[in-house]
Amino acid sequence: MPSNGNNLTVAPGSRELEVSVFGPGFGECILLHLGGGNWAVIDSCLDATTKQPAALQYLSSLGANPATSIQLVVATHWHDDHVDGISRVFETATSAIFACTSAVKEPDFKEVLAAWTGTRFLPGGSGVDELHSIMAELKNRTTDSRCIAPKLAIAGRVLWPISGKPDPLEMSIKCLSPSDAAVLATISRLKGVAPASSKIRRRLPHLLENDTSIVLSVEAAGHRILLGGDLHVKADRSLGWLAIVDDHVGVDARHHTFKVPHHGSPTGHHEEVWDKMVADQTCAVITPFVGGSVRLPSINDCQRILSKTQNAYLSAPPLPGKFRDANKAVERTVQEATRSVHFVPGKYGHVRLRKDLLEAPDAPWRVELFGSAVSMADYVRTTN
Repeated sequence: MPSNGNNLTVAPGSRELEVSVFGPGFGECILLHLGGGNWAVIDSCLDATTKQPAALQYLSSLGANPATSIQLVVATHWHDDHVDGISRVFETATSAIFACTSAVKEPDFKEVLAAWTGTRFLPGGSGVDELHSIMAELKNRTTDSRCIAPKLAIAGRVLWPISGKPDPLEMSIKCLSPSDAAVLATISRLKGVAPASSKIRRRLPHLLENDTSIVLSVEAAGHRILLGGDLHVKADRSLGWLAIVDDHVGVDARHHTFKVPHHGSPTGHHEEVWDKMVADQTCAVITPFVGGSVRLPSINDCQRILSKTQNAYLSAPPLPGKFRDANKAVERTVQEATRSVHFVPGKYGHVRLRKDLLEAPDAPWRVELFGSAVSMADYVRTTN
C-alpha cells in the first residue's frame, strides 16, 4: 500500500533500488538509483514552485552532490515537456555521460552540426536551446581532438554499465528503441531521399519526436523496470511499440514496474505491450499533461490502465492550478474580468518506489507519494 511520504530526505541504501518519478502538469523526470549513491536522470522538469530542475533539487535534499552522484543523463526525445532544465542538470553533473535518441529531426540535427562548426542555424526554442546548451557543454569537456558527440541510443544498445563508472548493483540499462527502421527513416529524410513516384514501393514514414522516443529496460538481480518515454504505437510493426514487442518475442522477462508512455494516452497504449512485456499487477506510474483543453490521462485512460493493474499512481492529477499573482489587485482584476482562468502547470508531485535488491523481483515496492501524487484508483473514485 502507498504511504504519504514523510521522509523525503532519507537516501536509499547502498544496495537499494529506487525509481523516483516527478511530474507537474507539464513535464516529467525520472531518477534511478544505480547503487552506492550513484544516479541516472532520465528527462527533466522543473519544480512548480522553485523553478529548479527536479533532479538537482531532490538529490540535494538527500545530501548528495549532483556533480559526482549523477553518472548518466538521458533525454528520451526533444519535446519541451521532457527536457525543461536538462542542460542545467548536465552542466551540473560534471561526472555524467549524456545520451539521446539517434533518430532526430532536421532542426535537432542542425544543432549537433552547430556545436561542431561553432555556428547557429536556428533562432532557438526551448527544446532546441536545451540541445544546443548540452552540445556546448560536451564541447567544453573535450580536451583533445576527439569528436564531440552524445551517446546515441538505438534499440539493443546498452547505456549502463559504462566502463570506469561505479556499478554496485550490477545494473543493466538497455535501449529498446528507436528501432532500426525509425533510424533509417530519419536518415532518409535528412538526406532528402525522394525517389520518383513511379518507383515508390513504400512510403517513407513521417516520424515525430514521440515516434522516436527512447524506451529503456532496466534490470538488476531479476528486478525489471520498463521506462516507456513517450513512444507511440504505429501501424507498421517495424516502428514504435510493436517493434519492441516483436523484438521481445521468446524473452521470458516481464517488467515489474512500468512508467506508462505518453501520459497514459491511447497513442502509447497497446494490448500486446501489457500482455507480453509487463507482469500482472505491475507497479505503474503516470505523469500528467495539462495544456489548453488537453488533459491526460483522461478518466477513460485511467480506467483502461486500472483494468491492467490496481497498482497505478499519478505523479499529480491532470488538473490545472488556480491563477495566482503576487499583486492581489491584479489577481482580483483578472478573476473579475474572466469567466475562469487557470495557471498551467497546476499540480506537482513525486512518486517514489524503493525495494531492497535482495527481495524477490515480484515483491511489492514500498510506494511513497509526495506533493500532489495520488493513487490512480483514488483519483478516479473522487473524480467520478
